[in-house]
Amino acid sequence: MKIANPLYDHAFKYLMSNDKLARKVLSVILEKEVLELELSQQEVVVEDEDRRFTLYRLDFKAVIEDENGRKETVLIELQKSKLPTNVLRFRSYLGLAYTQKIRAKDPETQVEHDSALPIISIYILGYNVEDIPHVAIKVNRKIMDMSSQQELDLQSDFIDLLTHTTCILQVRRLPKERRSRIEQFLTLFNQAWVMEQKYILDLQEVPEGFEDIAEYLQRPLQEEEIRAKLRAEEEVEAIFAQQEADKAYYKRTAEEERRQKEEAKAREKEAKAREEQALEQAREARIKLARLLLRTGMSVKDAVLETGLSEEELRGLE
Repeated sequence: MKIANPLYDHAFKYLMSNDKLARKVLSVILEKEVLELELSQQEVVVEDEDRRFTLYRLDFKAVIEDENGRKETVLIELQKSKLPTNVLRFRSYLGLAYTQKIRAKDPETQVEHDSALPIISIYILGYNVEDIPHVAIKVNRKIMDMSSQQELDLQSDFIDLLTHTTCILQVRRLPKERRSRIEQFLTLFNQAWVMEQKYILDLQEVPEGFEDIAEYLQRPLQEEEIRAKLRAEEEVEAIFAQQEADKAYYKRTAEEERRQKEEAKAREKEAKAREEQALEQAREARIKLARLLLRTGMSVKDAVLETGLSEEELRGLE
């Protein structure tokens, strides 16, 4: 089955614009039922030293329900990036979320009011973070009593509004055997199945329970307007990839030149040290010879001719 590669911004936007499927995607990632979802689309152009590229960001206001039936209105900050970027950029957009006040309805009383909402951040990465060798991790809030070191079970707006849960998904770390529900979902992002046109994935298997998403992602390939946007996105990505390759090549070349210069300088220093050592050894040998000649009764003038030392040096040996 050929689908639009959801790692591409326009394919992912197409998917997440479908309320039912977006709630399903977020429910799988959060491991909580997403009952209501309101999307606020944001695409952020990030300035880089050498280029401009889009770091894709979606803001959702959602009502979620945990396994105990407790409902909560939260702000979901979802950021997706195909290419490595400075982690501070992720943090800067998260910082914006902390400053927002949003009109929200209390899930229990149904009364609307302006409020800061608890934040859940999700990062979908098209590259590997070296020090996180896992396909999907959740950084969850744990409340500890510092005196007893016991975990506390309590609810606090103060804590909820100043701390947040984080989910990090690395689609290129997808294992061959996909057992968990999140791994099954990420099969839809399997970049091992990318075609020559990289915005198309040829699914070798459709994960059980996600047939509806797979079928839905077939549609962008049949709509010329979206397909044209995907082609343009692929061309931009190819330019960025070439820029990265060129940058890496020039960096390697510069490092190689620097290494060769340092090695040449080290060899020159060693050669000079050996030369100085040889000269010193030769001088010591002449001095030794001069002492022997003078002991045999040879005149200073003749010893000068034999050793190459100066008269002054020889007289110092007498």
